[in-house]
Amino acid sequence: MKYSIYFSIALLSLVVFSCGEDFVTKEYQNGVVDENFFQTAQDAEQALTAVYDIVGQKGYYRDAIFPLGESTSDNIDEQTGDNGDFGFHYKALSDYRWVQDNPFTRARWYDSYKGIFRANILLEKLPEIEMDDALRQRFAAEAKFLRGLYYFTLIISYGDVPLVTEILTRDEYSALSRTDQSLVYAQVEQDIMEAADVLPVSIEGDAEIGRATKGSALGLLSRVYLYEGKWQESVQASEQVVGLNTYNLIDDYGSMFSGQNENSEESLFEMQSVSRAPSFWSGQSENLYSVMWSPMIGWANWYTPSVDVIYAFEEGDIRRKASLLLVGANDSIDLNGDGIIDPFPAPEIGSNTVFYTDSNVRKFLPEGRPLNDANNYDINFPILRYAEILLNYAEALNELGRSAEALVPLNEVRERAELPPLSTTDQNELRSLIYHERRIELVFEGHRFFDLKRQNRAAEILGPLGWQTGTHEYFPVPQEELDLNPNLTQYPQ
Repeated sequence: MKYSIYFSIALLSLVVFSCGEDFVTKEYQNGVVDENFFQTAQDAEQALTAVYDIVGQKGYYRDAIFPLGESTSDNIDEQTGDNGDFGFHYKALSDYRWVQDNPFTRARWYDSYKGIFRANILLEKLPEIEMDDALRQRFAAEAKFLRGLYYFTLIISYGDVPLVTEILTRDEYSALSRTDQSLVYAQVEQDIMEAADVLPVSIEGDAEIGRATKGSALGLLSRVYLYEGKWQESVQASEQVVGLNTYNLIDDYGSMFSGQNENSEESLFEMQSVSRAPSFWSGQSENLYSVMWSPMIGWANWYTPSVDVIYAFEEGDIRRKASLLLVGANDSIDLNGDGIIDPFPAPEIGSNTVFYTDSNVRKFLPEGRPLNDANNYDINFPILRYAEILLNYAEALNELGRSAEALVPLNEVRERAELPPLSTTDQNELRSLIYHERRIELVFEGHRFFDLKRQNRAAEILGPLGWQTGTHEYFPVPQEELDLNPNLTQYPQ
C-alpha cells in the first residue's frame, strides 16, 4: 500500500498558526495552538508533514505544473480547454492572456508562501522541542530543502519575490516588497546546501518513501545552478549525484508515468499521490479534490500536443509512444483496466474521459485501470529524476567548453531512448542538440516554458505564439497581495 506523507489532517491546524496576530488569541475548539503543539518529536513530524503537503497542492505538482510549464510553451496546442470551470483559465495561459485572478498563478503564489510559512515556523520551533538531536537536524534539513524548492519555484514564476525566513508580525508582513532575486537565490542555495550536508543518502522502509534525501538536495541544486548560469557549480552538484552510486536510468521509460514504476532507482524526489481521495466533482465539495485529477484524466483529455512536438521526436525514439497517443500510429492502451490492450482512439471511456483530437498526451495516463473512476488515479509525479541530472550535467559541461565530456551523460540518456549516440564537439551545435534532448526527455513534465526563458529563446520560439518580451517573463502577482502590501509591485512595472 502506497504511503503518503502529504495528507495529515492533524496538520491542517497549522494554517491558523501565526505570529502573535490578534486573531489567533481566540480559543480554538480543538485546543491546538502554537503554544501547546510543538512539544514532542511526533508534533515536529506532523509539522514537517505539513511542509511536504504543499508539494501535492494545486499550485504545485497536483495541477499548476502543467498549465504553467506546458500550456505556456510550444509543446501544447490548446484547442479545447477542459469544457468546464477551468477551461478558460487553461486557454488564457496558452494564449498569453495573463490576468491576476488566474487560479493557477494565484495558487502557485499562495501555496508557495504557505509552504514557506510552515517551514519557517517549524525551523523556529525545532530547537525548543525535546527530541533526539539527530532527528531534529534531519527534520530541519528537510524543511530547508522544501523551503529552497518553494523559493526557487517562486523565482522562476514571479522574478523578484519577497524573501521571508522568519515569522512576521502583521506590520512586518504589510511592509513586504520584492527582494532582488539574486538574494533569494543565495538563500535557496544556502538552504539546499545545508540540507544536503545532513540528509541521508537513502531512506529506510516504506514509512519513509517520499522523504527528501541527499540526492534530492544535490539534484535540486544542480537545477538551481543551471538556471543561474553557474555552470561549474552545476557540474559539481551533478557529479555529486552521480557519485552517490544510488541512481540509474530504468529500462522502461514509460513505466515511470503510468503508475507501474514509482519511486524507482531513477527517482530523486516524487510527489506521492494517493488513491481514493474525495473528489470535488463527485459532490463532496467540502473535502479535498481528487489528488491527481489533472495529470490523470485531464492531461490526456484537455490538452492537445502541438504538431511541432509530435514531429520533434526522432525516428525510433521509444519516448514518443510513452508521451503521445496518435491516431494512425498504431498506438494502444488498456483503456478500461480489463487487461486487454485497446486500439486508439476509443470514442468514449465511461462518463469522464473523451479523447477529442487526433493526438493526446499519454504521459500520466494510468495503465491497467478503468479510466471512468475519477478517484482511482494515484500516479506519482516525478519532481526530480536522474535523466534530468544527466542533462543538467551535459549542458553545464558544454557551456564550460568541455563538449567532449558532455557527450557522455547526453548519450546515456539517448541510449535508453534507443537512439544512436551523438559525436559532435562543436559547442553551438551541441548546445542545440542538448536543448532538443531536454525537451523530448522531459516533455509534459512542466519544464519547457521555464527552460525557454532561461535559455533566452522564449522570444524566438514563443513570440510567434503571442509571447512578448517585457510582458510574459513572469506571472502576475495576485491582486489581493498588492492590496495588502502597498510596497509590493506588479510585473511588468
